[in-house]
Amino acid sequence: MFAVQQGRPTIIPEDLAQSRRSAMARSPEIENVSRQLASLARAKLEQDGRLSVRQRQILRRALAMAGKLLGWSTAAVSNGESVAAASKDVMKMAKKGAKSLERDLAEELARKRTEVHQLEEIAAYARELADDPNATYATEISYGYTARDASKTLVTRREVVTVNDSEEARGAAGSIEKSLPGRGKLAAQMIVEIERQQDQLDSMKQTLPAFVQSSRHLLGEVITSL
Repeated sequence: MFAVQQGRPTIIPEDLAQSRRSAMARSPEIENVSRQLASLARAKLEQDGRLSVRQRQILRRALAMAGKLLGWSTAAVSNGESVAAASKDVMKMAKKGAKSLERDLAEELARKRTEVHQLEEIAAYARELADDPNATYATEISYGYTARDASKTLVTRREVVTVNDSEEARGAAGSIEKSLPGRGKLAAQMIVEIERQQDQLDSMKQTLPAFVQSSRHLLGEVITSL
C-alpha cells in the first residue's frame, strides 16, 4: 500500500515487510532451506513415512531459519497469520527444493552418460601429449570417474595427474585406458541409480502436501519460539 505525501508515494511498513519477504524468498539461505525440505520429504518417503530424531532436528532448524527470514512471527502479530498460512510458504519452498534436486539429477545423469567418452578423450589427449616433441611439462591431466566409497555408495571422484615427461604422459594414458572397462560398469550402475532417484523424486512430489501437513505441529512450535 502507498501513502501520498507532497506528491510522492511513500511505502508504508506493510509494503516494506512484503518487499523484504519477496527478497528473502529468493535468497541463497531460502534456497538451501528449500533443498533441505525436499531432501527430508524424500527421506521420509524412503523410510516408510518416518524421520529420524536427527532428521527432525534438521527440519526444525530449517523451519526456524525460514521463519526468521520470512518474518513469520512478525506476520502473526500484525496480520494474525496462522500456521496454515505459514504452511503455504513451506509448500512453496519444498516444491522449489524438489525442482532444484531435479536439476541436479538431470545434470549428473548427462555427465554420467558421457563419462566413458570423456575418459577416452582424456586418454587420447595424454597419448598425443606423449608423442608431441614440443610438449611443455609439467602438465596436469584432470578427469572424473565413478567409484565406490568406503560405504559402497557410488560417487564421482576427480583425479589430477601431473606428468613431467612423455613417458609419464604415456603411462597416464595407459592407466586410464586400462581402467575403462571397470569404470564404465560403475558409470552404468550409477546411471541406473540416478534414474531410480528421479523416479523416487517424482513420487515424492506427490507426497509433499502430506509432508507439509505432518510438519504443522512442529511448525507451530517453531513460530511460537521465534
